[in-house]
Amino acid sequence: MKDELKTYLNKIHKIPDNLLNEFHNAWYHKAGARKEIITHKDSVERYLYFTTKGIQKAYYIKDGKEFNVAFTYPFAFTCIPESFLTQKPSRYSFECLTESEFLRISYADFIGFVEKHHEFESLLRKTLIGTLGGVVNRYHRILTLSIEERFKDFMKNSPQLINQIPHKEIANYLKIDPTNFSKLLNTVRI
Repeated sequence: MKDELKTYLNKIHKIPDNLLNEFHNAWYHKAGARKEIITHKDSVERYLYFTTKGIQKAYYIKDGKEFNVAFTYPFAFTCIPESFLTQKPSRYSFECLTESEFLRISYADFIGFVEKHHEFESLLRKTLIGTLGGVVNRYHRILTLSIEERFKDFMKNSPQLINQIPHKEIANYLKIDPTNFSKLLNTVRI
């Protein structure tokens, strides 16, 4: 698992081996059961996670209804980023959709590396730029694409999820009625 973390980190920003090994040793294993909430709404995100197994979702609840905002899966960072970085309570939750495994590092340990070594400050900056780009792309898709275009875009970018998580979760994420999602699944050629 830790080899995947090293590979992922070096794709974002090359870090000298001695620092990478030190950073690597600050991460610990965490398992998550299906439907386990890793971070609850109104709690502070204390850890940055690196997903090594499973699929997770981040979601808001308003008036008893869920609104999926993101799916995460191997091999990538995950958490509620704004809560982790500000150490303020989250406005949404982070939950395992399937049995999951992570490596995780505490906020104090992570920020310690960022403050002590400029390489990790560069890693954080590049990660945040990527996250911001993902958020902007998500807004663009939701605001400008038709339901069929959103469906096709999802199938192009995350086709592996279609057989791994309930379709109602994907329909919710795409802001498509579940009945229309089923029709698209059966009629749209990808």
